[in-house]
Amino acid sequence: MPTLKEVVKPLIPRELWDKIPRSFDIIGSRSGAVAIIEIPPELENYKFVIGDAIIKLNRHVRAVLRRVGAREGEFRLYKYEVLVPGPTEVIHKESNYLIKVDPTKTYFSPRDQGDREDIARQVMPNEVILYPFAGVGPYAVAVLKRQPLVRLVIAIELNEYAYYYMLDNIKLNRLEGKVLPLLGDAAKLMGLFCGVDRVILTLPLGAHRFLKQALMCVRDGGIVHFYHLGTEENLYGEAEGLVRNYCSELGFECQVISRRVVRDYAPYVYKVRLDIKVGKF
Repeated sequence: MPTLKEVVKPLIPRELWDKIPRSFDIIGSRSGAVAIIEIPPELENYKFVIGDAIIKLNRHVRAVLRRVGAREGEFRLYKYEVLVPGPTEVIHKESNYLIKVDPTKTYFSPRDQGDREDIARQVMPNEVILYPFAGVGPYAVAVLKRQPLVRLVIAIELNEYAYYYMLDNIKLNRLEGKVLPLLGDAAKLMGLFCGVDRVILTLPLGAHRFLKQALMCVRDGGIVHFYHLGTEENLYGEAEGLVRNYCSELGFECQVISRRVVRDYAPYVYKVRLDIKVGKF
């Protein structure tokens, strides 16, 4: 199958060939998908050509969206420009589970699939997991599909659209009774669930504001998965500094047991994860 660049090159000037995007995200499956792409300003006059090329390359794609700017607003969503109109609510298949989502209404990244599976492999039977900023619930679904003996996942989400999609995903994957979905502010709700075995703080822009609360909520010997952004020159330095400061303030013995680059976030900036074992004495 030809690449996007190969299809588009004959349709745009040679001096712009190096600006053609090398990749794009596809959310959905054979029943219908939406493609999301970033197009530089130099290709403004060719954005619809690129959109049409994506449709020709991927017969399951029904709509093409251009991502505009960075995530913003209360729910940290991207803005999109429609290049090829079509349905944006899709059912996305990962491993052995399904995720219903509309990326124009709630955040979801298919690029985090490997990270979801890595977290799921670590979870043990009978765990109680606190999962703020749960979105449509992909980490809860991934964990429970791999480790069905989890006692409970407490999933908190502020965005109503995401919350109702999470309810759909619980039913879609037959996980009723295993997930406690809560609509509300994590800052107000996390403290109600102290003594949990694990906390998953997936939000890279802002999770540090909830790190102290997460450390307090987890039991002695429990795990906090803390996500942050790191530069190419210093991937984990800022994240580890935050962990040291909060653990010192609380008087906890914290050990970073694993470090992981989840994926690239921006040029020379990466989404990273620290797995922290928390000791309380």
